[in-house]
Amino acid sequence: MGKKKLAFDDVAYILPSDILFLILIKVPSVKSLLRFKSISKSWNIIISDNEFKRIHRDQSKALGREKLVLHKSSTNEFEFRDLESSQLVMMAQEVITAEKFRKAIVLSSCDGLLLLKNSTAYKSYVLWNPPTGEYQTLTCPYFNYKGKVRVPNACGLCYDSSVDDYKVILIYKSSYALYSLNNDCWAKKQISLRGIVTLLQNGYFSQGTNANGCVFWSYYDRVVGVTSTIIYFDGKSDELKELPLPDFVREDDCFGLTTLKSCLSFYGGNDKSLVLDIWIMERDGRWKWLMNVCNLPCICEKFTEDIVLLGCTRNGEIVFQGLKTSQLLIYNPSQQLLTETQISKDFSKNGDLLTASVCLDSLYFKS
Repeated sequence: MGKKKLAFDDVAYILPSDILFLILIKVPSVKSLLRFKSISKSWNIIISDNEFKRIHRDQSKALGREKLVLHKSSTNEFEFRDLESSQLVMMAQEVITAEKFRKAIVLSSCDGLLLLKNSTAYKSYVLWNPPTGEYQTLTCPYFNYKGKVRVPNACGLCYDSSVDDYKVILIYKSSYALYSLNNDCWAKKQISLRGIVTLLQNGYFSQGTNANGCVFWSYYDRVVGVTSTIIYFDGKSDELKELPLPDFVREDDCFGLTTLKSCLSFYGGNDKSLVLDIWIMERDGRWKWLMNVCNLPCICEKFTEDIVLLGCTRNGEIVFQGLKTSQLLIYNPSQQLLTETQISKDFSKNGDLLTASVCLDSLYFKS
């Protein structure tokens, strides 16, 4: 009598759950894992579990599975491009299902979640995981003055690993609002450092950059016309603090902040130089020089004012975006050449405004 051929469902059923867990956790693609949920009930239970999502997210972060997020103004689509190489191959296109956030801009990105804000949505924000489509609308209950909603001076998103919680921070002139995704609630706190309160009156802050459970902002002083200070939100203590400028920063240097290789990164140089230096902060708090960008198209002062560093490809090319021109640029270190990408040119031909950020490819959205 011949042996009965096992169906795929039978194999999936007889595999021990711990073995199945170890197999599935190695699958890099979030899209594939979402499809695998329909294979069987046991697969769906494993992939839907918060612990599985958390481990898969941490693994993706350690392996640098990041993607470039491009927002097309004409269609409100978000394009996701692979950062594996300078070709930036298309991975997916998504439209957020929350209709009032279709025209939203990305304010911050952290470990797979995007913080979005639509200027017409007043005091509402949204946390969104693009691959899974999960989102949560947030409405800040504070900072209304005579029926008018105040605009925050700075905002950001970070992850506190000590309590497995994502936190949104909105900073105003003398206090700040803090949202906890775990607790689904807001809290209002006073800014304790007088120096930070003074800064909020006289200048403006960059877009928030998250690294090591904190959000960092560089401060531009309108009076002297330079970026002079770094403040950060400590996700563990829930406090605003000032970060001392690195020893290598000189009085006439200009700089910006970003995240590279999951570390806080500092980029800048002498205001009249045509060379940009890139540093990263290591886990012990020490700064390590990474590389320089040579042959800038303009002096460093104008470059850091008009262009932001978004991230790097797996091959080591550095990705930049022009704030005013919406150009997407790539710097090749071996050729010491900064060029505009074909993606950027195509967007421009179609009359699209391009906004870009970098996001981790992750399943995680705590349920």
